[in-house]
Amino acid sequence: MSVEQIDSGILKELVCFNFYCGWRGISEFYKNYLPDGVSAQQTYILELCDLDNGVLVGQLAKALEIDDSAISSMLRRMESAALIKRLVSPANRRQTQVFLTLQGFELRENIRSVMEKADEKLREAIPQSKINELISTVELLRKLNSSKV
Repeated sequence: MSVEQIDSGILKELVCFNFYCGWRGISEFYKNYLPDGVSAQQTYILELCDLDNGVLVGQLAKALEIDDSAISSMLRRMESAALIKRLVSPANRRQTQVFLTLQGFELRENIRSVMEKADEKLREAIPQSKINELISTVELLRKLNSSKV
């Protein structure tokens, strides 16, 4: 199948395919700004975590809207890279808290300004009205997903 067939076929009409292409495009865009081996999702985890106050794994999964196995896999890689540490919660030994390491904190601080620059580039290229439409659409999708039984 050629690209022309995809452009004129059913995929181009599917909402899910267009969101997939958008996500891939934005991931590739941000990848140009991030250090090698650091994904956009990892930067979100770094932003949500702290050196002193632990965040429950379940809270991270909920904030990123992914399942526990996906967050565990990401956290395992980040822990191997010495960016985070996981400790059993003293309040409930069945839960795990995530903390930034000093290395993770320093990476977060360095990446934060880079991500802000990347975001500025996007905002220069995409009119605010389109960004607002995207945010509204994503909110509708969240409501749709949360209404599933």
